Amino acid sequence: MDMNGIGPVEPGEGTAESAPPPPARTRAPAFRHRRTALAAATAAAVCATAGYLLATRPERAPAPEPAPPPAPSQQVSFTYGEPADPAPAGSAFAFTVRVRSSSPKPVTIERIDQPSRALRVTVRPQPPVTVVAGGVREVLVEILAADCVHVARNAGLPFLEVTLSNEIRKEAHSYILGDRYARDLSAALTRACPEDRDQRATGPS
Repeated sequence: MDMNGIGPVEPGEGTAESAPPPPARTRAPAFRHRRTALAAATAAAVCATAGYLLATRPERAPAPEPAPPPAPSQQVSFTYGEPADPAPAGSAFAFTVRVRSSSPKPVTIERIDQPSRALRVTVRPQPPVTVVAGGVREVLVEILAADCVHVARNAGLPFLEVTLSNEIRKEAHSYILGDRYARDLSAALTRACPEDRDQRATGPS
C-alpha cells in the first residue's frame, strides 16, 4: 500500500518531546539584601567616624578673662604750674599744679603731701578733689616750713606724694614735677630758712 502523503511525524521509540524551559528566577530579593547590607555598613562607618571626631576633638580653650582696668596713676598727670606771688601768709612756698585726666571715669585726689617731716602741705581746694572724666583741674599747693633746722634746701628731685581713687581702686603714687619746681622750691626755702638762722638756732658747731 503506497503511502504518498506526509502526515504528522510520530515520535519514534525512545524519543521524548522536549519540555519547555523552567521560568527564570527573579534576583530581586538578593539585590535588596545587598542594598540593605550596604546601607547598614555605610551608617556604621558614619557613626564610627563621628565618634572618632568627637573623641579626638581638642577641648575648647576657656574664654580669656578681661584685662584689669588701668591704675589711676596711669590716667592722671601732674604738671607744675607757676609759683604764687606773693605766697599766702604763713607759707614758705605756694604753687599751682595742673591735674589732667584721660580716664573715662571721674578720678578723685584724696591727698597731696611731700616726704619731708620739716615741711607741711596745705591744698586748696581741700581734698577730696574730683577731676571729671577727661578733664583738667588746677589746685594750689602751699608748703609751710615747720622745722627750718631740718629743711633740705637743695633736694635734687623733690616729689609730691599723691593718693588717687576711682570707682574701682585706690592708689598711692609719687609725682616728680621737674627741675623748675626743684629750683623754685629751693629758692623759696632758702628765703624762709636762711643758713644764719640755723646757726643761731643750733649754736656754734
